Amino acid sequence: MRYNVISGDSHIDMTWMPGDLWVDRAPAEFKPIAPRVVESNEGLHWEAEGKRLGVFGGTSFTFGAATRGQSKRLDAVFDTGFFDGEPRPTNPHLRVKDMELDGVDAEVLYGIVGVGLRIVNQQLVRFIYQVYNEWIADFCKTHPGRWAALAPIPNHDPSIAAETLREASGMGLAGGDFALANAVKPLYHESWDPLWAASSECGMPISYHGAGGLSKSLRTPDPADAEEYSNKFNLVSDSCSQLEGALILASIIYSGACDRFPKFKFVLGESGVTWIPFLLARMDAHYLDTRHHISLRMKPSDYWKRQGSATFQTDAILADMINLVGENNAIWGSDYPHPDGVFPDSLATIQEDFGNLTSDVRRKLVCENAGILYGFIQ
Repeated sequence: MRYNVISGDSHIDMTWMPGDLWVDRAPAEFKPIAPRVVESNEGLHWEAEGKRLGVFGGTSFTFGAATRGQSKRLDAVFDTGFFDGEPRPTNPHLRVKDMELDGVDAEVLYGIVGVGLRIVNQQLVRFIYQVYNEWIADFCKTHPGRWAALAPIPNHDPSIAAETLREASGMGLAGGDFALANAVKPLYHESWDPLWAASSECGMPISYHGAGGLSKSLRTPDPADAEEYSNKFNLVSDSCSQLEGALILASIIYSGACDRFPKFKFVLGESGVTWIPFLLARMDAHYLDTRHHISLRMKPSDYWKRQGSATFQTDAILADMINLVGENNAIWGSDYPHPDGVFPDSLATIQEDFGNLTSDVRRKLVCENAGILYGFIQ
């Protein structure tokens, strides 16, 4: 297949998953607590362990129900017929039609890793991820060459994380998706070496889609102020959310993982990219300061160039900074079907942001970098 545009960041959200998938496959011990869709006076929602997880059929699992007027982008999604009839993101034939409408030839699929942040029973989390990985592997087989899926990876035990990644490799999945917020150890801890080793052996990049922890330092409005200040809080949170990638990037490189495992690849999902040169310069300076006693073979910025990538939807200044970020390290993604993405206007967005770049560099950003990393392009 000839690829012109590959989205390096698209989604399969829990909100659109088949409502009976886990209950039908659950062993007896998990039947009562496995994820299921439940109807209430407020509509359909997902439930597990006796508690509500998120909406069914919303804009995403956590964004809530979709209504016109929430944003211009969401209204554009409504205009495509996205919310008419059965779920499109988890129907492979309807999803391909949306891709064709958007001018996207292939997608890297981030999945349901966020469910693991809401469930206490870690054995149940592992079961949920296993079922999803089997399901998404079959989904991808319906249209070969269209999708490369990432496997949600348990984060409560490094050995189990490595085992899950190897199992996912055997299913034909293309990488791992790792949640940090409740991980058993910090990302800079060497206990994660089994996972980095498995990633290197299997040729499966590990992705971190936000959730680095920066947002925890942002104070929410006091209850008495919630109505008046919620919009301001949300604007601050949304504007700064992608900067959580800075914590992830620094943690991975300072952990020495890239030094010990030179074939290990990592991806900062939906992190944006134009903040990266500032951080790398700061990391290089701190590393070269002798008061920080960490032994690495190269400067932090060299590991980024060799092993790191980051995804973005739109970035008006990236074209001016691509030499600093690295033309081989930035990956465009549509973020379909999220309302903060660029569907159904991906081609117009690409032209607006990168129309002044050379065709070779533009092709790297919107096609080749993701295509090579995830196996679309050999």
